[in-house]
Amino acid sequence: ESPPLLTDVYPKIADIMIKGGQLTVLNEKDTLGLAQDIIVRNRFSFLPVVDQSGRCSGKISALRLAGLTQTLSELSQPKQITFDVGRFTESLSARTLTRQPLPAHFAGRLFISGISKREVLEGPGPIAYLTTPDEQERLELPAGVQIAVVCGEGELSPKILARAEEKHLHLIRVPADLLSTAVQILLAMPIRDFVDREHPTFKVYDLIRNVRKQIGKYNEGGFIVLDDDGFIQGVVTRLNFLHQSRFRVVMVDHNEISQGVDGLEEAQVVEVVDHHRLGNQGTDAPITFINKVVGATATIIAELYRAYDSNPDPGTAGLLLSAILSDTVILKSPTTTRLDQEMAEWLASRVGVRINTYGEEMFAAGSALEGLDPRAIVKQDRKSYTEGEWKLGISQIEIVGYNSFFRMKEALSQELETLAEREGCSFSCLMVTDITRESSLLLCTGSQRLIDAVTYPQIEKSIFEMNGVLSRKMQVLPYLLDLIREL
Repeated sequence: ESPPLLTDVYPKIADIMIKGGQLTVLNEKDTLGLAQDIIVRNRFSFLPVVDQSGRCSGKISALRLAGLTQTLSELSQPKQITFDVGRFTESLSARTLTRQPLPAHFAGRLFISGISKREVLEGPGPIAYLTTPDEQERLELPAGVQIAVVCGEGELSPKILARAEEKHLHLIRVPADLLSTAVQILLAMPIRDFVDREHPTFKVYDLIRNVRKQIGKYNEGGFIVLDDDGFIQGVVTRLNFLHQSRFRVVMVDHNEISQGVDGLEEAQVVEVVDHHRLGNQGTDAPITFINKVVGATATIIAELYRAYDSNPDPGTAGLLLSAILSDTVILKSPTTTRLDQEMAEWLASRVGVRINTYGEEMFAAGSALEGLDPRAIVKQDRKSYTEGEWKLGISQIEIVGYNSFFRMKEALSQELETLAEREGCSFSCLMVTDITRESSLLLCTGSQRLIDAVTYPQIEKSIFEMNGVLSRKMQVLPYLLDLIREL
C-alpha cells in the first residue's frame, strides 16, 4: 500500500489542533443548558456548532452565556420562544399531572404570573403559563395555553386539575420557585438563536507561522478549523501555539536541504541515511548520520535490517531490491559495490526472484515514455545541487532504447526550461539512460557557457552522447562541477 504523500513539512494548523475524540461539537438544536454544562465543566471558552447539514454554523461562547441575564429579562415580553420540554422537566424533577403525553418541544409565548404583561396572553399561538399555588384562585387558563407550570410548594386545588383536563392542556408541577423555573426554561432553549455566526476561522492546511500572525488581530479564546467544504475538523486555542510543532524528519537518500521536501529548513532533522556527497547544513543537536559509499541507499537500509536480525516482509524486501537495482542499473553502474551485490542477493532470496530477470522486467515495465506527462518525466527523479553561484538541476530516467525519447525531446526540453526557471537553476539537464546500451544521452538547457563547455559528442542541439555513463552521482555531477570550476 502506498504511504501518504507529504508535499511539504511546514507545520500546519492540522498538526496542533484539537480533533477526534478530544473535540466536542454541538448542534444548533442542542440546548443552552447543555452548552453551559460542557463549557463550565471543562472551562472551555467556546464550543463549535453545526447546522442540520453538519457544516459549521458558528460557535457558542462562554461570553455569550454570561450575557443570558439580559435574555432572561426579555422572556416576560410578548415574543416567540422555543424550548426543549424534556430537558426542562428533567432539570427540575417535574411531575406531569395530566394524562396527555408532553410534546418534545414548545414553540410559542411565555407568560410569567406577576411579571409578564397582559398582552402576552393575547394573540394566536400556544402559551406556556408559569404560576404558583398562591395564584391558583386567580389562575387564568386562556384558550391559547398549551402548558401550565405550577412552581413552588403548596397544595393544588382539584379545580385546577379538572380545568386542565377539560382544556386538554399539560399541567406540570415543579418544586422550584418562579424565577428558577424561568431560568430552566431559558437553558432549555436551543442554541441556534445564540450562535455567533461572524467569527474568524482557519483551514486545516493553513501554515502555523501565518496563522500565528493573524490571531493577534482578534480578541478570541480560540478558533474553529474547517475543511474546504465547511465541515469542522478541529479547534485551535492560543495555548496550542505554545507547543512544539516542528516535524521530526529522517532524511533518506539525500542530505542537502535544497534536495529535500519543502519546509525542511523549518523541521528538526534527527537522522540521515544516505550515499551521496555531503551538504553543508548543520543541525541543532547531535544526530545519527549514516553515509556509505554504495550504489543505493536501499543497500544501507537492507544492511540495517540484517544487522538487527529483523527480516523484512516480502513486500518490503521487493521494494528494497527494486531500489538497489534501479540505482545501480541492475548492478552494472560504476557505483555498484560488493555490499550492493550482497544485499541484492539476500533480498532476492527473500522474495524468490532472480536478480537479472527481475531487473530487466522492472526496467522494461518502466521504460516506455509514450503517454506520460513530460513534466512528470522531468520531475520524477530530479536532484538540485549548488556550487558557488551556480545552481544545477539534474533529472534522470532509465529506458530501453532512445526512440521514445527522440519523439518527445522538444516537450521534455520545454519542461526542463520551465522547471529551471521555477527553481532558479543556472543549468538544467535530463540524463536519459539506456540500460541495454549502458550509456546515456544528456539533454541540456540553461547557461550556454556551460553547454558549450561540454566535451562529449553533440549529436543534436543541446543533446550529448555519453557512452559508458550510467551514474548521475559519480559521473555526471562531478563532470559538470569540474566544468564549472574551469569557467
